[in-house]
Amino acid sequence: MAYSSNIGMAKLGLLMGNEKMHRYLKQFDFGEKTGIELPGEIGGIFRPLKQWSRKYSLISISIGHEIAVTPLQFITAFCSIPNGGLLLEPTIIKSTINNDGKTKEEFQRPQPVRRVINPNIARNIMNPILMKVVTEGTGKNASLLEYDVAGKTGTSQKADGDGGRYSKEKYVGSFIAYAPAEHPRICVLVMINEPRNGAYYGSTVAAPVVREIIRRSLLYLGVEPSKFQIAMQ
Repeated sequence: MAYSSNIGMAKLGLLMGNEKMHRYLKQFDFGEKTGIELPGEIGGIFRPLKQWSRKYSLISISIGHEIAVTPLQFITAFCSIPNGGLLLEPTIIKSTINNDGKTKEEFQRPQPVRRVINPNIARNIMNPILMKVVTEGTGKNASLLEYDVAGKTGTSQKADGDGGRYSKEKYVGSFIAYAPAEHPRICVLVMINEPRNGAYYGSTVAAPVVREIIRRSLLYLGVEPSKFQIAMQ
């Protein structure tokens, strides 16, 4: 995963099998609206198991083909890792206020939908892997001196629009990350649609943007740099 190996992900998919893969992805509510308080939300594309090709779909979906998720679905699913394996229902409302500026109603923090990952796996396996993506793998352009970052690059081919094929010229480069990795305060997803000037990999076009958003946001929030970096200074 640290080096974005499609072959590695395809092999993992084959080990899971169609039924287990479909059931597991369904746990993240792909293909369903998140229920956020915004108009116009769509559910993305996640086909029923009976519509999967017994020969090809498992490998294709393992590397991101034959499925389409919205950015909100993506970041909601990804955040289950720093949230200890819990899928949370996204919300944008913290409270409502009266005309005089006084709080009318205080809303609870995002509510858990269900557990989708074993907490030990999320903490002791997935988190270190995502940190390694940034320290040693394809996400090096998102690394920060001040904070540990955990993330994943993405490079997607766009649909050609003619015959249901994938384009060989149009891509979406993305990077998603949370920080500080051990005690996250922020999660950021940046997607660059059809990057220009020849570069289209998420590691090149999106990771540097995420790095700056995280750095400036954590400084704004007053999050102290790691003790290691303070000692280095």
